[in-house]
Amino acid sequence: MENTRFAELFERGRDALLSGDVPHQEPPLEGGGRWGLTVILRPDSSVARRMERVTAEAMAVAGDSHWPTGASISSHFTIRTLEHYRPNLPKDDERVMRYQAALRQASDRVGAIRLELTGLTLTPASIMLCASPSDHTVERFAGYLAEELADDAWFEAGFDRDIWYSNLVHFTGLPEDSQALVEWVAARRSLDLGSSVHTSADLVAWTFNDRQMVPATLGRAELSGPRGSQVAVVDQDSNEKCG
Repeated sequence: MENTRFAELFERGRDALLSGDVPHQEPPLEGGGRWGLTVILRPDSSVARRMERVTAEAMAVAGDSHWPTGASISSHFTIRTLEHYRPNLPKDDERVMRYQAALRQASDRVGAIRLELTGLTLTPASIMLCASPSDHTVERFAGYLAEELADDAWFEAGFDRDIWYSNLVHFTGLPEDSQALVEWVAARRSLDLGSSVHTSADLVAWTFNDRQMVPATLGRAELSGPRGSQVAVVDQDSNEKCG
């Protein structure tokens, strides 16, 4: 059965596309409210390929001008955004070091996260892959991360992240044929893409590569439960912005 929130988003997205009231996605500017440092889950290679295939199919209907965020270079599930967008980060950034510590401590407290990929939906700004947690691990992890961040959790304070998802396409304007896209998504609202199992979480920064936003990993923590975890700090100069 489809999550009520995803059903509501589909209705809002359908109405926005058919009325022409679609926000235009643009690369962020410094201090912007989106694409700041983020804790995410990256799909493994097999799941990423499935997501990329569906993204390509969606782009064929929506038009090539939109962002293919579900491509394997950028596909992800957001756990928490931590701050406004900052394009340039010094290697010894104190906030980044605190975020890495909080990620490590939160990851010590949970094991692997399993998400069931249950279908597509529309929003006014995107085509979204819906995820349904197999248990409460992802919610617990998000809660532990907020606890460990303490005052650094300010950016999403009071925000209830009550659904889990991955945006596959971000709209840069109206699709080429809005009615066709609405019908295409409607036919895939129960599309089963299997499970996505995550044994680590990443702290990432985002950059625009002239096609879409891509993540650069600043730290990775194993979701190893009470046995403890390690955060691998990635050299920003040598980091490959893919996963």
